[in-house]
Amino acid sequence: MSKPSTTHNSKKIPASPRAKTSASPWTPPQVSSARTAGTCSPMTQALVYVAMFLLIVGIGIASRLWLVDWPNFKPLAALILFGGFFFKRSWIPILACVLVLAISDLQLGVYNWQMAMSVYASFALSCGLGFWVRRSLETQQADRILPSIGFGQVGRFAAASLLMSTAFFLLTNGAVWCLGWYPQTGEGLLACYSAGIPFYRATLLGDLFFTSVTIASYCLFGLLCNRFLIASEIRSAATTG
Repeated sequence: MSKPSTTHNSKKIPASPRAKTSASPWTPPQVSSARTAGTCSPMTQALVYVAMFLLIVGIGIASRLWLVDWPNFKPLAALILFGGFFFKRSWIPILACVLVLAISDLQLGVYNWQMAMSVYASFALSCGLGFWVRRSLETQQADRILPSIGFGQVGRFAAASLLMSTAFFLLTNGAVWCLGWYPQTGEGLLACYSAGIPFYRATLLGDLFFTSVTIASYCLFGLLCNRFLIASEIRSAATTG
């Protein structure tokens, strides 16, 4: 026996989009999707950018001036790498890098311009590697003021840390050899790079350590910010409701 019809119209009524969404104890329905997506007002975004810019410049200058007893074990390259990842505008981390190097060099003293160019070029590469890490983000993540870092970005950060340490070693020791501090022969070049291996080891360890600390601190900061935003909107919804 056929099932009797209970409606006079055979056309199906589409289900409401709200009917497909169920409340979850982990994502309160009162929280707006814009806030949970990590977006914010232009004023808040500008303040976060200014604060991060000043933090990178301040720590970078202080590390070059005060960590003199730890040769090549400094956080500057890791900070510039993170700046290239964090800022949407490429000129911001580049400006931070130039300010750190220029201001600290005024205190440290002017050194040979060829050597200075090798140092500046190595940090510029760090900034470019930060852009490379950011390009791995999905579109919705790249638009966030605090983009989340996944396993893909962690792998790229690790590779970038190794690359910028190696680039610093090759560029600076190559400049030393070109300046005539070692014989301008193949043996002199080999001796120059051999003498720089202890510093290369310190650079590798320092860049990897400070990159890890920087990324871990950023992830913790983002987690705390998201919890604060969700909690504040829940309280706001409770008071207005």
